[in-house]
Parts: sequence; C-alpha cells; structure tokens
Amino acid sequence: MTGLEERYRRLLAWYPADHRARHGEEMIGVMLAGAKPGQRRPGPRETFDLVHGAIRIRAHRLLGPGSAPRWRDALNAAAIVAPLYLLITHAVPAILVLMNGMQPLHRIAISALTLLPDALTLGLALLGLRRTAIAWAWLWALLGLALYTAAIIAMEGEGAFIAEWFTPANIALQSAVPVAVALLLTFAPDPAAGAELIGRRTLLRWASASLLALAAVGVLWYGFMLDFFIEQLLVPALLAMACGAGSRTPVGRRALLLLSPLIALAYGQQFPQHLQLRGWFPLVVEVLIVALLFTVARRGFRPYGSGTVSSPDRLV
Repeated sequence: MTGLEERYRRLLAWYPADHRARHGEEMIGVMLAGAKPGQRRPGPRETFDLVHGAIRIRAHRLLGPGSAPRWRDALNAAAIVAPLYLLITHAVPAILVLMNGMQPLHRIAISALTLLPDALTLGLALLGLRRTAIAWAWLWALLGLALYTAAIIAMEGEGAFIAEWFTPANIALQSAVPVAVALLLTFAPDPAAGAELIGRRTLLRWASASLLALAAVGVLWYGFMLDFFIEQLLVPALLAMACGAGSRTPVGRRALLLLSPLIALAYGQQFPQHLQLRGWFPLVVEVLIVALLFTVARRGFRPYGSGTVSSPDRLV
C-alpha cells in the first residue's frame, strides 16, 4: 500500500462502515487513477470533497426520512435512562445518611423520601403507565424545588434557608433538569419499550455497579476524609463508560444526543464550584481520563458484552 492510498483510506474512515464496504475500493481506485505522478498526499480540494461527502451521508442518515424508527427507539431509551441516572446520583447521599446510625429518625425519613420522585417516575415508566409517569414528572418539575427546600429546612432548620438560591435565574437552573426528564417522557411514544431495547438486566447491572461504586467512594470520603480526587471523578467516569458503550450503534448515538442537554445541565451546575475548589489542572486531568474511558468503552471490551463494535449488546 502506497502512502497516498493509506491517506485516502484515512479520509474514507469518515464514511459509515457499510458505505465503505460497498463503495470504498471503487472510490480508492478512482482517486488513485486520477492522482498526479509522484503525488504523495490528497490535495485540499480532494480532502474537502471527501469529508464533505461523508458529513452529508451521515447527516442524511441522522435526520433523513428513514431515520424515524431509530429516533423513536432512541427517545424511548432516553426516557428510561434519564430518571434512572437521576435516581442513582441522588441515592448516594441518602444511602450515606441511612448508614449513619447517629442521625435523627426524621432526618433519615426525609432523606429516604427524597428518592421517591425519581423512583416513582422510573417505576411508572417501566410499568408502561406512560401518561401517569408524564403527569408525575411534570408535577415534580414544577413543584419539586419547593418541596426540596421544605425538606432541607426540616432537616437543618430555618438557618439553612438562603435567599440567594431563589432568584429567578437559580430557580430556572435548578428546575431545568427535572423539566428535561419530563420532556423526554412526554415525547417518548413508549418508554417501557426503551427498557426492553436496552435490556432490563443490563440496566440492573449498570445501576447496581454504579450504586456500589458511588457508595464505596462516599464512605471513604465522608467517613475517613480520604481525598483521592475519586469522589469528583467517579460519576463522570461511569457516565463516560456508559456513553461509550451506548455510542456503538445508531440508536445509541441518537439516545446520547437526546440525553446530552440533561448531562450538560447537571454538570454545568457543578463546574464553577469544582473549578473554584480545585483549579484548572485537576479539571484537565478529569477530562483526559473521561475521554480515555469513553474511547475504550466505545471500541469495546469484554465487560460490555461481545466486546466488538460489529457485534455488541442489544442497544449498544
């Protein structure tokens, strides 16, 4: 293989795999036949045309008329994953309170009740009670902040009330995540089908492993004050592995696209605090580690089923 042919093949990697399988060799032959004597690399015009053609094909597959069934499946899957994600991340503080035997009974009860909204939303969606799940999700999106504030005051006293939290901007920011969940449920035609598409056992395995890992790190941090930078990194790391595994197929990629506003809202609220406490360097390290984990999970290995992109799990 000549250097020019190798560079052409690198450009063809922009195209979908099935398109390369059908037309790749023909395209390589045409480009090599049209190359000038002694040419060592594709010209700017050739490079632009190849990349532009690949983007057009992928955009047509992403948004074209034939993509409707995949978007429907992606909506169903995202409508299940969103409340499950919130339930897992909210469960860890409640678990730590329950593990602390010195806490008053009312504090333990209120901590356990904070899990009810996300658990109920997820349970109703899994049972196929779509309309009830939508109604509850919107009720929580509109009234949840007030109920959460009442719970904080009940646990910590009125001194915990901070007026700056209730500016219009902060209210909108705090309500944005449950509103995103409610929107996904509203537009998903059948969220229960999304659970079947992913696989209920797969969901259970991911949820159990994530809860155990987060609880273990929480115990180390809150019980022994061991700051290994893990408590900040673990949730993004788990999320990166799940997203990498989910990005292996068209349906999975569409589901991630639908979930990206929710993820951005959740982590956008934490970014200024992390930056102020730790500075830029740990943040850059976190981004690099998350990118590495996403890439490894995207390419596949044994914990993710078959371990290949061509023969993955049902959704991913």
